[in-house]
Amino acid sequence: MIRFVSCLILVALVAPQLAHAQLSAGVARADVTPPLGGPMYGYGARGTNVSQGVHDALFAKAIVLTDQRQKLAIVTLDLGSVSTESVARIKAIVGQRTDIEHVLLVASHTHSGPRATPDFPSAASSWIRDAEEKIAQAVIEADERMVSVRVGVGWGEAREGHNRRLIRADGAAEMLWENRDRIPTSPVDYQLGVMRVEQLDGQPLATLVSFQCHPVVLGPENLDISADYPGAFMRMVEAELGGQAMFLQGAAGDINPFWDKTPLDEGAFDQVEAMGRAVADEVIRVSESITRLEAAPAVSFQTEVIRLASRSDVERIERDVSAEINTVLIGTDIALATFPGEFFVEHGLALKARSQFEHTFFVGYTNGALGYFPTIQATTEGGYGAASSTRVEVGAGERLVDRALINLYYLADKISR
Repeated sequence: MIRFVSCLILVALVAPQLAHAQLSAGVARADVTPPLGGPMYGYGARGTNVSQGVHDALFAKAIVLTDQRQKLAIVTLDLGSVSTESVARIKAIVGQRTDIEHVLLVASHTHSGPRATPDFPSAASSWIRDAEEKIAQAVIEADERMVSVRVGVGWGEAREGHNRRLIRADGAAEMLWENRDRIPTSPVDYQLGVMRVEQLDGQPLATLVSFQCHPVVLGPENLDISADYPGAFMRMVEAELGGQAMFLQGAAGDINPFWDKTPLDEGAFDQVEAMGRAVADEVIRVSESITRLEAAPAVSFQTEVIRLASRSDVERIERDVSAEINTVLIGTDIALATFPGEFFVEHGLALKARSQFEHTFFVGYTNGALGYFPTIQATTEGGYGAASSTRVEVGAGERLVDRALINLYYLADKISR
């Protein structure tokens, strides 16, 4: 069953006509680092171990864009995931205090962040409830700091990461978690996208970076809070370009860093910095080469919630799940499609290859955390994320990518409703 958000559809129908509206944007951030002693995200191998220190702070970074008719907020989070419950609470707070119609919450998927539990450090004063308020407040502050801007996009390549699924001669998947020798694997997506948002005087306001690789350079023995390599590259970009750097994690479901789960005594944090430096250098190169920036593109968007069947027969898991996908069109050639889980890299490659827009961004881990979305082919091959640790029906990823393309074409008036 498909449910459209009707008010957004009406906005989407008229927004492409607003080609001469001045684009404005504002940015803000909030520190969402948890207190120590709480459970950490992402590794069952940590067992009952809890966080013991903070290596680098975790941030929520917000940008609000408006073409003077409607507003879009994008928030990038140094967190493992964002639940649908947290999304609903943050949207409610933002909706009560602003006129922002659309909020996208994008997790980086760091495995060295906190695991959100409603009773840490106490049920009366939980970190996650406090973090939701801080994230919403960052959006509200960004909305109060609007300035006229131009936006442009450039593309580069960061050859960091590998496909952790090796397909044997018998057609079955074998997991290749680390790959320090950088043995070529396939498929991979080394494309790196940069959206530069700058003030009319040329000063950078925000640099949004699209890339796809699990933030798991740090492994389960690390008990220090960290944003992993995305935190490192964003810090470097901000220091060298100025403005606010933001990470749009892509289709990283089966893509690992070469130095996966690096032991601390083998230089784990050095490898975080090295990978961050490699990504940051390319971001800076691409950003400085962007020369075509638009000051007056219209912004249109659409949200669709799609019911998916579950592959699981475990009673504690709902048999059906709701998947929220979002599509955004900025001007006539910048398209974003967001998805609520860990999509295999082929899904991102397919979206970009099939899209008729010059600049198309696949953004995963957004407005929900529904686990792995393997390709149909991958489910026949087995392995982690395809035969296990996935809860959605076979073909769910392909189905959502198709719907996102259709919705983008609706927004651009390329097909009739």
